Amino acid sequence: GQTLLDRTLRAPTPQGKLFYAKGKELLLQARNLAEEISDRGESAARELRVGTSDTNALYFLPPYVSAFSRKWPDIKLEIYSRSTDEIAEEIVLENIDLGIITLPLANTDLETETLFHQQFYLVVPKSHLMSKRKRVSLGKLKHESFVLLDETTRTGTMLQTFFEDQQFTPIVSMYSGSFEVIKRYVVEGIGIAFLPEMVLTSTDRESLATIRVPGLPQVGIGAIRRKGRYQSRAAKSFLKLLTS
Repeated sequence: GQTLLDRTLRAPTPQGKLFYAKGKELLLQARNLAEEISDRGESAARELRVGTSDTNALYFLPPYVSAFSRKWPDIKLEIYSRSTDEIAEEIVLENIDLGIITLPLANTDLETETLFHQQFYLVVPKSHLMSKRKRVSLGKLKHESFVLLDETTRTGTMLQTFFEDQQFTPIVSMYSGSFEVIKRYVVEGIGIAFLPEMVLTSTDRESLATIRVPGLPQVGIGAIRRKGRYQSRAAKSFLKLLTS
């Protein structure tokens, strides 16, 4: 007996807005209840879909994927490599269960949990004159040539913002969206680079030296999921592994 839609204005009435908002909550609760009951029964979902970047998939996740597979051998763990924005969209659409992404991310439909922060280092070849130094100021690098992370990446954008704040204009010999490419070109002496600690393997450290630069930003890595959606036991177990 209530009018929910004002057809003249082509907009919901106050009652309509309330019905829509509360109705969505009720539908979500009903679906979460069905999913939780199913998750505890024999017909529990047999897959967990995780979206992440190539960098996290290569350097961060492998030991956790291995540990999860040992603990949950019957769960099919699917890893999708996407950009942070694409992962966020897929989680909102519920095509992916969890995302492991670069922070920060502003999206009111998602819940975010910070996993860790990683420090940036200046990386130079072992043959470089600075390779024996422990620290160097940004101002001492104004004549150096750099191989930089492409600004189309979130981390590359963060670095560029840092340079602008410090009024530092690097001499760039090359941009790349791949940490592996950057490391290879630094080894070849094409330039020096700023890289997060996570991407530097023990093999890399045989040919590359790391130097602290005061003030370099930290990069946060976090887990995201759909706000209000039921989280399966498999998803909770995977997150527990990541936070351990």
